[in-house]
Amino acid sequence: MRRSRNPAARCAVLASLVALSGAAVAAAGGSGAPPAPAAAQAEAAPSEATFNRDVLPILQRSCQRCHRPGTGAPMSLLTFEEARPWARAIKDRVITRQMPPWHLDRSIGEYTADPSLSDAEIATVAQWVDAGAPRGNPADAPPPLDLASLNEWTYGEPDLVVQMKEGFRIPAEGPDFYPSEIVDPGLTEDRYVKWVQIIPEAYCCVHHSHVYVSVPETTEDLEEFRLGMGSNTEEIDLIEYAMGSTGQYYPEGTGRKLPAGGLFRFAPHYHPWGEETIDRQKVGVKFYPPGEVPELIVTAHRIRTGIGHDWKLNREAVEDRLLRAGYDLDLHADRMPAGALIDDNTLNGVALLSIPPHSVVRHERFWPLPQAALVLSFQPHMHFRGKRMLLEAIHLDGRREVLTDVVNYEQTWQIVYPYREPHLFPKGTILHTVSWHDNTANNRHNPDPSGWVGWGGRTMDEMGHGWTDVAFMTDEQYARRLAEREAQANDE
Repeated sequence: MRRSRNPAARCAVLASLVALSGAAVAAAGGSGAPPAPAAAQAEAAPSEATFNRDVLPILQRSCQRCHRPGTGAPMSLLTFEEARPWARAIKDRVITRQMPPWHLDRSIGEYTADPSLSDAEIATVAQWVDAGAPRGNPADAPPPLDLASLNEWTYGEPDLVVQMKEGFRIPAEGPDFYPSEIVDPGLTEDRYVKWVQIIPEAYCCVHHSHVYVSVPETTEDLEEFRLGMGSNTEEIDLIEYAMGSTGQYYPEGTGRKLPAGGLFRFAPHYHPWGEETIDRQKVGVKFYPPGEVPELIVTAHRIRTGIGHDWKLNREAVEDRLLRAGYDLDLHADRMPAGALIDDNTLNGVALLSIPPHSVVRHERFWPLPQAALVLSFQPHMHFRGKRMLLEAIHLDGRREVLTDVVNYEQTWQIVYPYREPHLFPKGTILHTVSWHDNTANNRHNPDPSGWVGWGGRTMDEMGHGWTDVAFMTDEQYARRLAEREAQANDE
């Protein structure tokens, strides 16, 4: 795998637009359209798409947050002069839906913060390029964006910013490593989180990172913090960062709860990438106003591909882990007990994922909801061989509903897909994930299609789990919300 010899440049590119580097290379290689004569630009027929009238509004909505000076994007797209040399590269990336990054089947579901272009917008960009990329009338251009508002925090200014004190030096070469650093955020009262985001410094070398929050032993109402649920074990799993992540925003009435006196633990996974560098991550948190308490507490759940099959393929090891975790098992059962699927953290060490050389492999996992719940979002997580992942719900009546199908998964864009209206499910609804890994030469990200790949924490290993943010509720809360939705549907 080729490695950049300029770590600052590489980290900057990976900061926001890793996947765009191909477009820059293509355009630099001669695929950019030559400038059109000024007269032709000024006299474009009204029926033709022009930059000022038709293309610039699209770029402002879906592109300029990243494509501007001071970001990792390989080009700025603020003005006609900046965008014009990249016209053909823009068209190529847009019509193949590689940009803006939104890699799911758009015919399934609706999402907040969706930057993807409509078919009509794609046709407009293509028409503009095919017509010679005319400038058009300057009077048709919308006012420029306020770039000062396009800050590094996706959702505005946080109430609390906590940064590593020491940070970590990442060597140029060596194995992946998993350090941690504890920082006191100074929380003097319980607070509820509206949104949260991690920003690293060494984008090039951060495979992923978590921020965990400890819960003091003296804390009252421990159940409020959902310890033992999902990715919460003895700490609260506040947020995960992976390449392309833009933070977690919780719908009104939902949020995470942080305790007074809790300590933040940064837990990054580093992958050395050719040059020595330093990482000092920071996490920003926006709270609900003091005294405002959301109705539902959110927890993150990893639906790990591989766990469900292990009962047959690696049963002795799975039984041992479950017994150690305190499950009362029937050792003569022919299938894994459903209750053991509620918390699979103890099973991670025995998860099986088999991806033979030169093959495309499918794995799946089933997880019955232990309580009624709102499913707020979905984020697939795989490594370099990841190709596709879908999430579906199997309803109590057996009906199957695909919630999200990420058909063009990209390792360099770990996108969270938040549902415009969170999915409401009763207890016992099964969340089903299916993942596909492409270990062939057709996968441009694959470092070695000749090797067998299994489950592992290293970047060169593989994973296959779907992150889901879930807000559990009582049966009474579920009944009330269901009635509200049915009444709203009838009014429409």
